Amino acid sequence: MSDLQIRLAEEQDAPAVAALIRALDLHYVGPDVAQPLEPTHDMVARSMDEREGTRYALAFREGRAVGLACFALLRPGFKLSGLMFVKELFVDESARGQAVGAAMMEWLAAYARQRGITRIDLTTDAGNRGARAFYERLGGRRMDKVFYRFDLSKPVLGQE
Repeated sequence: MSDLQIRLAEEQDAPAVAALIRALDLHYVGPDVAQPLEPTHDMVARSMDEREGTRYALAFREGRAVGLACFALLRPGFKLSGLMFVKELFVDESARGQAVGAAMMEWLAAYARQRGITRIDLTTDAGNRGARAFYERLGGRRMDKVFYRFDLSKPVLGQE
């Protein structure tokens, strides 16, 4: 496992981030729903350029990006310590079962702690048993929360 390197993605990594986001979409929603690589790359480049809350971490093996974490640091959080929200954690099929995901979670935890962040929150689909088992093996606790989503392509918040 010593050949695995994890670091915060930089602007020049946008193509690798985009390729892994496309692989993630293909894995979860299939080719009929997944966006093509070019608009995916445009979104990644825009999020990096605008310095919005999105951050990316990449795991490399033998110089090839094999793991991706998309996350944001949010404050104020509990006692103003903030939290890290992990939106996506994805390992390329070629690197699954090799502890890349666990190494990425360890990297994320260290990154958060260095910034005074005291917790990591994330979600996964209820039916994704593999992800649920993975997070529970790492010590994650399932929370009794209710998740809401507002579809901004439709009128919301009383707007008709």
